[in-house]
Order: sequence, then structure tokens, then C-alpha cells
Amino acid sequence: MTMKKLLLLSTLISVSLLLNAQTRSGSISDVQRDQNRRNQAQNEQQSGFQRENLRFGGNFGLRFGTITFIDVSPAVGYQFTNRFLAGVGVTYNYYRDRRFDPPFTMSVIGGTTFAQFAVIQIPSMHFFLRAEYSLLNQEVDFFGQYQRRDWVHYPMVGGGILLPFGRSSGVSIQLMWDLIEKDNSIFPMNPIIRMGFMFGL
Repeated sequence: MTMKKLLLLSTLISVSLLLNAQTRSGSISDVQRDQNRRNQAQNEQQSGFQRENLRFGGNFGLRFGTITFIDVSPAVGYQFTNRFLAGVGVTYNYYRDRRFDPPFTMSVIGGTTFAQFAVIQIPSMHFFLRAEYSLLNQEVDFFGQYQRRDWVHYPMVGGGILLPFGRSSGVSIQLMWDLIEKDNSIFPMNPIIRMGFMFGL
């Protein structure tokens, strides 16, 4: 084989190897680029709204005696972080006061917003702080008699203990304070003791 043929063969082999290396390099770059895009899309999805972070539940309160008070308040919340939960709810209260003759009865409806932060978390229980604002439609004192309905504001703060069960569910006991103890308040006295529950998807 002449020297020219050897040089030509060597050149062809070199060019073939170079093209093959570039093709493989391009393929690897494409794979990495696709993987980076998938990771970015996954991170964006995780940082946005996640259905599994929804929480459903509410509060349930009972008091019997001279004053009967029943609180049924379903709510829906969103677990923004492992410790912070916030949401909205609707409220229905039944109030009966036997100090009047005949006894005074009243039904209350309205809405509530709330925020809850877990300050201590251990596997068996969570200790949390809670703030609420409720706007309730109820009968109000009008010249010494309950003769009309109006909207009454109820800013409240407190805390409680959550007893978790399952991945994202639990039962809570809450101790709340009405910040404005008004004459028209439907709550008999501070503190207000309630039981709550929460279920995740």
C-alpha cells in the first residue's frame, strides 16, 4: 500500500471518529437538556398549588346550662408549609339564654378566616397558635331589646393541641379569646373551648 493511500485512510478514520464523537456529545447534551427541563417543570409544580395540601374540617363547640351554645363551623384550609395553615370557613351558631322569660333563642350565620402556626411538633401531638376573624349576622341589643339583626365582628386569638392521626389528619382542642367582649357577644365568656378536626386528601 502506497504512502498516499495510508494517509488517505488515516484521514478518513480520523474524520469518522471526530464526527462520531460530536454526535455522541450532542446526544448527551440533548439528554441533559431534557432532564434539566423536566427538573425545572417538577420544581415549578411543587412550588405552586398542590391538591394534597388542602385540608378539610372545622370546629365544633357545645355548652349546656343556663346558656346553651352550639357551634358548627366547617372550613377548608391550605397547608402552605409544614407549620403554617390558613383558610376560610362558614359558621352556624345556636344560642339559647334561659335567664329570660320566655328563654331567648337566636341562630347566627356568617363567615370566618383563620391562620394557624405550629410552634412545637412532636409525633404524638402538635402545639399551635391560632388567630381568627369572624363576621356574624345575629340579633343585637336595640334599646334594651333584641329586635333586629346586624353584622358583628369577632376577632379572636388563642391556641391549642392537635392530636395527629394518619398522614395529614388530626383532632384538636382549642382555647380561644374574644378580643372584644361586647354586650352583643354570642360567646358566654372567655376563654372559649372548642374541638376541631382536620382531614387531608
